[in-house]
Amino acid sequence: MTIEKFLMIVTIIMALNALTALLSFLFYRRRAVQIKLLGWYFLLPVLGFYSTDLYHAKGMEMNIPSNILLFVSFILISRIYYIQFQKQHTRIFIVVNVLFMIFGLFNIFFIQKMYFNSYTASISNFVTIVYCVVYFYRLLTDLPEQHLQRVPMFWISTGLLVQSAGAFFLYLFTAYLTKFFFNDVLIYWTFHNLLQILELVVIIIGVSVDLKNSIATSRQGYSTFSSKENSLR
Repeated sequence: MTIEKFLMIVTIIMALNALTALLSFLFYRRRAVQIKLLGWYFLLPVLGFYSTDLYHAKGMEMNIPSNILLFVSFILISRIYYIQFQKQHTRIFIVVNVLFMIFGLFNIFFIQKMYFNSYTASISNFVTIVYCVVYFYRLLTDLPEQHLQRVPMFWISTGLLVQSAGAFFLYLFTAYLTKFFFNDVLIYWTFHNLLQILELVVIIIGVSVDLKNSIATSRQGYSTFSSKENSLR
């Protein structure tokens, strides 16, 4: 794997992130809160990626944007599923977020410090896996009659689950896998990036389904309003 090919894959990922954010922000007022938050969730990596050069130019640690991204992304994902679960189990969500923040800060200052915080990322991916599994369980028990392909969060959770499960494995065995690939870090990160591409493609399908549903609902509402207006004339 050459550095040119690696950078091309990263560029594709950033483009897909931007596309996902754009599709989530279209008809912003009509979209569900979860979709709006998802848009911000995928816009942040783009901003973080292009802010790295700015931090490096000022002589600051380049890992600052990625650490900030870890914290904010975790809060957004927690918020998405908190709303999706109808704001139940508030205490559990608060405890999980507080513990994550405490460990993340402890990891930055005392364990991995300003290197890539793979421990924090592993915990974030594990919690996301739990969110997705609980969502699928509730989806199958509460909504068995619906066509799953028409439910946006089904696609979104599928994408998040695939990426989180794969990334959790990669982060957990970072040292071993790096040696397995003969210290070729580009190969290691290429597997991670390919998982991200798969995740983004699946999530784009879910966001597109939600966009289609929003447009259909808007047209239906406009049609109802027009018929009532004509009846009053």
